[in-house]
Amino acid sequence: MKFTVNPAKPIAIDIDVNGTINRVEFYPTNLKVRQDFFEIYEELKAYKPKEITPIVDENGVSNIELEETRELKRLTDFVAERVDKVFGSGTADIIMNGGYNLSELVRFICEMAQYFKAASNELIKEYTAQEESGVME
Repeated sequence: MKFTVNPAKPIAIDIDVNGTINRVEFYPTNLKVRQDFFEIYEELKAYKPKEITPIVDENGVSNIELEETRELKRLTDFVAERVDKVFGSGTADIIMNGGYNLSELVRFICEMAQYFKAASNELIKEYTAQEESGVME
């Protein structure tokens, strides 16, 4: 039996934040990384926003904006945890430049999907390629 080890280089993404370059590296063919990435979508589908019941105080001021802001922060934290799980701790903070920007996290995930799609195509080719060794003929 012959084994060939082909250590693929990681995908390296440089993130420029105010002139500081941060590098994120990942292996889209690594099954654990792939599973964690694709589970983001499933977990987002299952995410349940908090029910918000506005409270109006004695001055007629509602707390709806505060509660909606808290819910958006909760959703951003939820997505940030998933990004860090796939791409490494602190990645979400780098992407959001230390703030809370859900749209940047979503944009990053969508951009990274192309690398996982390309890895899928490579894996399919690898596992369906004809073996030339004569074994199992």
